[in-house]
Amino acid sequence: MKVVIVIPTFNEFGNIQTLLAELNNQFRLMKHDCHVLVVDDNSPDGTAALVRVLKQRYDNLHLLTGEKNGLGAAYIRGMTYAMETLQADVLFEMDADFSHKPEDVPRLMAEIDAGADFVIGSRYVPGGTIPKEWAWHRKLNSWGGNAVARNVAGIYGVRDCTAGFRAMRTSLLRKINLSELRVQGYAFQVALLHAVKVAGARIKEIPVEFVERAEGESKLGLHDI
Repeated sequence: MKVVIVIPTFNEFGNIQTLLAELNNQFRLMKHDCHVLVVDDNSPDGTAALVRVLKQRYDNLHLLTGEKNGLGAAYIRGMTYAMETLQADVLFEMDADFSHKPEDVPRLMAEIDAGADFVIGSRYVPGGTIPKEWAWHRKLNSWGGNAVARNVAGIYGVRDCTAGFRAMRTSLLRKINLSELRVQGYAFQVALLHAVKVAGARIKEIPVEFVERAEGESKLGLHDI
């Protein structure tokens, strides 16, 4: 299967080179045709320019640029390109800031190989963790977002509805009109999960350690909350 990891970026110059190196180390352990698609929102720090240089080193690296319209818009742009142009069989969502560990990519992919349609790297199932240094308001925001998703959007049975580390079959995504999700920011994660659940996806959660970023700044703003 052709696997494409979609990574939205905005000012991730300090992370992207190391992340790509570590992902390619993991790809060597996998039996699939693995690629990375960086979706850069015209970062003023030169992230896209660095990726263009790195494309000379990695023939499985792709770049898509555009205006900054939020995380959801970037993912929709990237997923559409990965399905229509790169002909991906499986897509990953993954952050560029090492909040999601590259060594967990094979674990998520193993669940797809085992028959799941949509795999969540979950912070809230047994074995999953969030950073101990998170302030109370960050914990409250995460807890509240999940509570709303389960009790208002009706996504019962999923513990981490707002997770941003996920793998999914494109055969599932092709049943969904991504442009009709009508979300631009972090709410995209809940909207997409709701759509795949309605589409009858076989959803699996596996525990992951969520790590606080070391380089750059968080993009989660008040509007997203």
